[in-house]
Amino acid sequence: MSMLTEIKTLLTTISNVYIGDMPATPDNCVCIYPTGGGTRGLVGDKTKQPTFMIKVRNTAYSTGFTQCESINTLLQSKVNGNFLLIAQEGDINGLGKDVSNRHEWSMNYRTYYK
Repeated sequence: MSMLTEIKTLLTTISNVYIGDMPATPDNCVCIYPTGGGTRGLVGDKTKQPTFMIKVRNTAYSTGFTQCESINTLLQSKVNGNFLLIAQEGDINGLGKDVSNRHEWSMNYRTYYK
């Protein structure tokens, strides 16, 4: 199972979650994107430090922002299994509206993943 797929499974209460490509519909959805990561440790170290971004889109500002907060809570409370740490980098980033007048946000995370 890929790390992004594992992240998706942690978002158990969030619907319309996609990986790598946010479709034009539905209006309200979430997408997880890989964003690189940190340098690996010592030779033979099996712990990776990948980073990822989650983008949220919603027609209602308050609903979308609340969903961002819910995602943060879900990820920060699920450190187990292959994840040694999931840490949010920065805060919720407001991206304004897309061409279809839907609100968008992004959140960036660093992980320690084995």
